[in-house]
Amino acid sequence: MDREEFETYLNANSRVVAIFRSQALAYRHSKNPQRATSKRWSKTAVASAVDKMVSQLIDNVYDKLKANIKENKFQPYESWVRFIETNEVLDNLEDSVAEIDFED
Repeated sequence: MDREEFETYLNANSRVVAIFRSQALAYRHSKNPQRATSKRWSKTAVASAVDKMVSQLIDNVYDKLKANIKENKFQPYESWVRFIETNEVLDNLEDSVAEIDFED
């Protein structure tokens, strides 16, 4: 499974990205008023920063899983799905993401 397939699978089978995006957006919105007036981010800049955070989360999870999954070269996608389901990765990931605290 490549990174793009993993992101599609993650979005289709869990709320991890939605939960993380919501928390990251709240965090970025709470930090923005603390910036000097001339340095405050626009809504577009906030959304872009949140997109980057989401992308980093997906990259990190993908890289960690990739290191632990033994892909069957004939069925690589199924190898990933089997590992994710057997180890309840999505449930554990949702729990972990729900507990993230972005505070400095």
